[in-house]
Amino acid sequence: MHILYGLGGCGKTEIAWEVSQAALSSGIRVWWIHAGGQASIGGGMREIASQLGAPPPRVDEAWAGRASATDLVWQLLNDAPVPWLLVLDNADWPEYLADHDRDIASGVGWLRYPQTPRGMVVVTSRVGETSVWGPWSSKHRIGALRPADGARILLDYAGKSGTVSHEELSDAGELSRRLGGLPLALRAAGAYLRKVNHGPVFRGGKAIRSIRDYHDVLVHRFDEVRPHVDQHKLTEELELCAVHNTCEMSLTLLAERGLADARPLLGVLALMAARPIPYGAVLNCEVLSASPLFGRISESRIRLLIDALDGLTLINLGRNASAGATYGYTLTLHPLIRDVVLENQKRPDAVELRRLMIDLLADAVRDLDPDDPDCWTGWIVVAPHCAAPVLDYVRWCANERSHEDTRVPIAFDVIRKVSRFLLARSLPRQAQLFVEDCLESLPSEWRTRSDVVAVRHEYGRCLLEQGRLREAEEELAWVLGQRTLNLGGDHPYTMATRHKLARCMLEQRQWEKAEANLREILAYERGRDPDGLDTLTVWHSLVRALVGQGHLRLAEASREIGAVFEAWQRRSHPHPESLYARITAARIMLLKDEPGDALEEITELLSEYTSKDWTTRTEAAEARRLRGQCLCALGRTEEGLRDFQEVVVWQQLNLGPEHAETTATRGLLAEWG
Repeated sequence: MHILYGLGGCGKTEIAWEVSQAALSSGIRVWWIHAGGQASIGGGMREIASQLGAPPPRVDEAWAGRASATDLVWQLLNDAPVPWLLVLDNADWPEYLADHDRDIASGVGWLRYPQTPRGMVVVTSRVGETSVWGPWSSKHRIGALRPADGARILLDYAGKSGTVSHEELSDAGELSRRLGGLPLALRAAGAYLRKVNHGPVFRGGKAIRSIRDYHDVLVHRFDEVRPHVDQHKLTEELELCAVHNTCEMSLTLLAERGLADARPLLGVLALMAARPIPYGAVLNCEVLSASPLFGRISESRIRLLIDALDGLTLINLGRNASAGATYGYTLTLHPLIRDVVLENQKRPDAVELRRLMIDLLADAVRDLDPDDPDCWTGWIVVAPHCAAPVLDYVRWCANERSHEDTRVPIAFDVIRKVSRFLLARSLPRQAQLFVEDCLESLPSEWRTRSDVVAVRHEYGRCLLEQGRLREAEEELAWVLGQRTLNLGGDHPYTMATRHKLARCMLEQRQWEKAEANLREILAYERGRDPDGLDTLTVWHSLVRALVGQGHLRLAEASREIGAVFEAWQRRSHPHPESLYARITAARIMLLKDEPGDALEEITELLSEYTSKDWTTRTEAAEARRLRGQCLCALGRTEEGLRDFQEVVVWQQLNLGPEHAETTATRGLLAEWG
């Protein structure tokens, strides 16, 4: 267990990276987790559990909080038959690695001492106290580079790795000392000098070309920005000052070379989440051109700015081949550079940068239908930037009482879409927490805004999908009242809320009442778009209401579901709702005493759920349960009971033990067991 600690920018991540590359080349399995947030830690640890062979139901159980996820991961790591290395990078908030109300030193959280000689853990952090990390960890302080070592790094980045004069070597050593021996700052300074000395010389230009000149300008900037800082003692303030000055000098160089718009571009990137940014999807030249921070800007200009920022090491470019051309090209900012850029944003530019961020993210998801699986690859990459950053903007507007800001409705629409995406991925609990974070920060006078009402509609859906039917009914009834008042009873949004309320009736087995409402909604939707997704979804709900009323309505339900299938076939590609309708069709077959046909249909359906990676959807569990019923009806009781047992475990974890669907599956176990 090794803790690499020190100030930001001192090279902790670089050292950990070199260790990981050496491990990989030796055949050691390596996992690298960004430890700056609870979500990224949990997601990374879940991936480790899956890769080490934990059964999906066991993983689901642990991550639903009904078993210890930390115990599961560490049991798997300690039992792993191969040597491994786990890197936890940027763990500047050690409490994220602790277990609930315990501290890290207790050794029961995400961070533990490996109980196997085959394992090693490396942590990078700004925190180095023994009381935090426990006596069982080996701590390594990564301090400032000595001037001579810093000089060699500086000269290497500046393209002067060959023979240099004694005077230039001395100047490099002094500049290294002034930069606090921080590799991040040295890299930026070296990249600057390489840029100006290996490119064209501009007539009348003021670019700094020598190490001595860079040093002199830096000293002047130190005195201007932080006149009280002791420049001979490396502190966090000196660290920030050094990185601030090197950033400023690099941005000034770009401005002198006609790239002044690199500064606002870096500013808007710093506002986004501390995750890889898919810049091809986010940086739309039309949106940037509409901002007062930019003039008319082309795609080639954006590429030029990105390359320039990367060349001066202010950003790092990356590639994720599995995400495709639009979402696979990414950039990241070092946390310290992000902090410095955000700290130095001043009004009114800071306000315009926030608005531009909202415009860019809204544009990035404009054509991403959160309910369409074909769009989920894009959502997975973009959603982190549409979550916390957009919520921060809404909170900022609420605190400023900027209710007339034209970007507020746009921000709420992005929040609505993110929640819809989470719901489409069968993550209602995460969607609920996300929406609650938004609603809790709003002033009371915003409660009845139409854009807030739209978000509350999604909140009602979150409650509905979790089986919290009374709460869902109350929330959706309030939303329906607001939408009827503001939009009218025949508006598509009003009808959408009516449909969710009818769904509440269905889940409470109020079949006749649900049918009456659904017929009215279906008539409206057919008039709007006969083969639209909303029409087919409502139509399927109507069929479920008919099925719920028993054998007397089965013939009618069978005719209706056949018509629904014909409509689905007229659409261009499959949708989760079309598979859900097929589950209902199989259920009708079983109720008509055709278990063989039903089993054939449901087996094919489960294969499709697996091939499309939709097995985590609630309907997939319903299909698995229906297969168990078919097997039992055919006398294959042992196989059917296995299905019921696996389904009830999944439902208890994901829906909760008191959910109606979980109760129904337990009833089947009791009936056939």
